[in-house]
Amino acid sequence: MNLNIKFKNPFKRLVNTTGVDSGAQKRTFIKTDKQIYTIIGIAFAVSAVALICYWLLRERPYYNNLLTEKDELIKTLKFTRDKLKKIHENTVASYEEKLKGEYVPKSIYDDKINDYEQKLTSYKDKYIPKEEHEKQVAELERRLKEETLSEENVSKKEYAQKVTSLEQKVSILEDKNLDLKATLEKSVEFIKGEKDALENMLILERKRTFIPSLILPETKNNALTADGLKKLVAIKEKLKNIDEMNLSLKSDTYFGMGLVSYYNKQPDESIEQWENAVSLNKNNLKAYICLGIVYNEENMTDNAIKILKRALEINPKYATIHLTLARIYEQKGALDDAVYEYLKVLEINPETVDIHNKLGTLYEKKGLKEEAKKSFAQYEKLKGRGK
Repeated sequence: MNLNIKFKNPFKRLVNTTGVDSGAQKRTFIKTDKQIYTIIGIAFAVSAVALICYWLLRERPYYNNLLTEKDELIKTLKFTRDKLKKIHENTVASYEEKLKGEYVPKSIYDDKINDYEQKLTSYKDKYIPKEEHEKQVAELERRLKEETLSEENVSKKEYAQKVTSLEQKVSILEDKNLDLKATLEKSVEFIKGEKDALENMLILERKRTFIPSLILPETKNNALTADGLKKLVAIKEKLKNIDEMNLSLKSDTYFGMGLVSYYNKQPDESIEQWENAVSLNKNNLKAYICLGIVYNEENMTDNAIKILKRALEINPKYATIHLTLARIYEQKGALDDAVYEYLKVLEINPETVDIHNKLGTLYEKKGLKEEAKKSFAQYEKLKGRGK
């Protein structure tokens, strides 16, 4: 009986036993997962803190530096763009000016042709042909000749007497004026000789008093004595009187007279004399430079820029013209134009030390720190090499 109870429903007991074991295993597995999740959470938190510290201590300063360099690079590229734009505008302006000087609009040409055709039509209505005019004149001359010959009151003898009387009067006048004519010719020759002597004397006196050809601040003679200036003014006044007698002077003479007038504080006369020098010699570039400087000193900046640009059309490789133009632009406040002209000076003469220092100052004013730093470094380098 007991044996039967013991082995009753063995499969059911087997199922119960398996269920108990599975429950024990399940409880053990859940406990292990919680530990793993805790470890993973701690590791994740530590990694997040490490990444944040790495970002704050290393990556953030690096990106800040990148942003700063980006702003500086943007300014440099903007300056380069403006410079290229200025070069492009100058080139386009020069070509447009060339086109204006070489070509005439077809509408103007057509208008002139129509105007001339209208005038020609009106002339045909108002005037007679040339051949008909010549025939009428010939007819009038023939009739006048016939009438003259037919006149009884005028004879050939009376005509000859009148001619003889006039010839005698002319002879008397020539005798009287002969001496005056000879004296006048001698006077003119003397004045021409005096003019040549005064022109040479002006050159020699300029050299003796050390007056240079340009009136730049670094070349101007600030030690000119009153006696030396007085002699130069006396020579200039004599040459001025000769000029008023319609005896032409040389271009260099007008240029020297302009220098004397400038040092004698007569800017109006110096401008007039330098303009005469330029009109006689279009290639007198020193006269252009002096005119530009005096125009600027007399508050005629636009005229100064215009005359210096005209000189650059003659010789674009003359560094002193670019230097003078750059200083005028700088004084005017046109910093981009001033930088452009200073760069032109360096392009022609790369060893001009002071230009690098000037460019550095202008770059600083424009906020281009990197360009300013490079210019100052180049200035110090060339200055040290010169020593």
